Amino acid sequence: MQKVNNLGKVLGPVGSIAGYFITIVGITQLFSSYKAIILIVFGLFIGFTSFVAYVDFDSKRYRDALKLFGIFPVGKWQNLDNALGLRFKRSNRAWRTYSASNRSFEISDSHFLIELVDSHGKSLADIERLSSIEEAKKAISFYSEQLGLPIIQ
Repeated sequence: MQKVNNLGKVLGPVGSIAGYFITIVGITQLFSSYKAIILIVFGLFIGFTSFVAYVDFDSKRYRDALKLFGIFPVGKWQNLDNALGLRFKRSNRAWRTYSASNRSFEISDSHFLIELVDSHGKSLADIERLSSIEEAKKAISFYSEQLGLPIIQ
């Protein structure tokens, strides 16, 4: 069994909205110039590229990948060994952009990440992103049971 978890957009929600806008502008300009294809490709890249994590429970391996254009995953599979562990942490992120009239627009995101750590406690990869601590506790126990890895506090 394999599980795919979306960890978020590369440039956050503000970058995704900008990518969508650039794509729409490119589509509207396509009728006047074929150079607008560059805008379309650039907008699709910014708007849809995201981070994903693949976990394969049967072969006990994971892949921390970048999903280009939201379609093509790029990343290497790595095997899990007994020296690794799991932990969850709270993550607070904020994105801020300014308009032409110098007004700021801020989007904040608070969530919990389940991460894979080595024997020294160094984070190797994020496995899943969850919205509440209850969901994170359930998910980390599921991963610990399925992969045979200890939960590190």
